[in-house]
Amino acid sequence: MKQIQSILLAFITIILLAPAAAAQTQTAEAARVDDIKFFVENFYYGDIPENLQSMTTIDQIIEALDEYSRYMTPDEYTNYVSAVGADDIALHDIHEPAVSSAMLYGNVGYISITTFSTNMDKDVIRHYSSLKKQGADKLVIDLRYNGGGYVESAEQLLGHFEGVKTAYEMKTREGNTTVKPVQSKIKFPKQTYILVNRYSASASEIVAASLQDQQAAIIVGEQTKGKGTIQSFFEFEDGAALKLTIGEFTGPKKSKIHRKGIAPTIDCEHDKELSTIHARILKDSLAHQQYKQVDDLQNVLTDKTFHLHFTQEMNLTYNQTSNKVELVKLGGVAVPISIKPNGANTLDITPNKRMQKGGSYFLIVQPGFANDKGRTTKQGIYTPITVK
Repeated sequence: MKQIQSILLAFITIILLAPAAAAQTQTAEAARVDDIKFFVENFYYGDIPENLQSMTTIDQIIEALDEYSRYMTPDEYTNYVSAVGADDIALHDIHEPAVSSAMLYGNVGYISITTFSTNMDKDVIRHYSSLKKQGADKLVIDLRYNGGGYVESAEQLLGHFEGVKTAYEMKTREGNTTVKPVQSKIKFPKQTYILVNRYSASASEIVAASLQDQQAAIIVGEQTKGKGTIQSFFEFEDGAALKLTIGEFTGPKKSKIHRKGIAPTIDCEHDKELSTIHARILKDSLAHQQYKQVDDLQNVLTDKTFHLHFTQEMNLTYNQTSNKVELVKLGGVAVPISIKPNGANTLDITPNKRMQKGGSYFLIVQPGFANDKGRTTKQGIYTPITVK
């Protein structure tokens, strides 16, 4: 009898506890919905839904807001923070670094920034210092495919540019605010170029608009995405978060960005931005050194052998020619080539490896070639090359 009573008591307890647990869950969800309504009413930058107070679920509220506002579960928020702002070394070992760099031909430094992470500025300084030690006196910063990240990192990046007094203008429910850059003693060269494309958004557009408005750098590429709003995170005790649009930013001269984007100073074909600006930089440098452009070779084969003809017989020994001809991959460095005399007044120049399909190159011939009487050429020449 006691056993039957125990079983009956347990059964009754389960039945009674189940509705209680459900009621607690419903109460927690209702409280979360009320919290979200409060944040929307007080901080959301946009049209507040007229029926906000009658909404009963989180999904209903989020669907009525702009496309950049969203609710994140604890797992979703943790993953987001890890992807955008993690300082964890293991993550950087697994994923491509947010900041990378390379030295391009012609003393041109190149820095790529794929996202505005929390530690981005330290990485940028480290890479730029290395490039400067290698002789970089011009700089290309690549923000293509950079969808944004921490706005504070954009403010830090702008602090490396001479003449930037304002980072951006911010509009919120409370009014307008002028945001200043975080000034740095480390300044980039005056000849700095910013690469953008249709996927550059948010913090990338803050940087591009600010530099363009204040003529602190040249913007190169395509029209940017046009994501000119700023989101803030409202965190909950269980680890979830509300990502909410709280304002809109413009350039220092009030240039509108949202749903419009930034028009580049130099417009380029998609995915040709780096080679285009590198060609422009090299042309300017070569023109300054009195080099002359000769021909413009297009649709050449990947294994093309180039023939350099002189108008008179020359002393074409290896010592005379080995360091006077370079084949430069635009957006990169000089590639290895073989140089062989072909008669008394011709050099055959062949890349050691096939050139890249669709790639762009400069064939640069230095002055100083001597003829059989000891007289040397006084002017260098170069030829732009496009590979088929």
